[in-house]
Amino acid sequence: MVKMSVLGSNEFVVGFQLAGIKDTVEVSNSPINDIEKLKNRKEIGIIVIEEKILDNLDKHQRLKIEDSVDPVFIPVSTKIEQGSLKRLIKKSVGVDLWK
Repeated sequence: MVKMSVLGSNEFVVGFQLAGIKDTVEVSNSPINDIEKLKNRKEIGIIVIEEKILDNLDKHQRLKIEDSVDPVFIPVSTKIEQGSLKRLIKKSVGVDLWK
């Protein structure tokens, strides 16, 4: 069975904990290490990640995470960029809807 995990600040993960998600990780001073640890856990298929974490990564690291299929990263934020949304839809549906 595929499990879901959440990575973000304390304020971010608390909401998911209240919704019943047990596997939450508070981001440390080295977010890329937190991400790699979650990626290496084979039982995790979906990682909800706070958008602020992705904003602080370099472009290459961010694209690698956004293009990941196993596990799938789902960035959550109050704002969303059209480019990120486009990549998520293409990954989910398998078709570029903006063509």
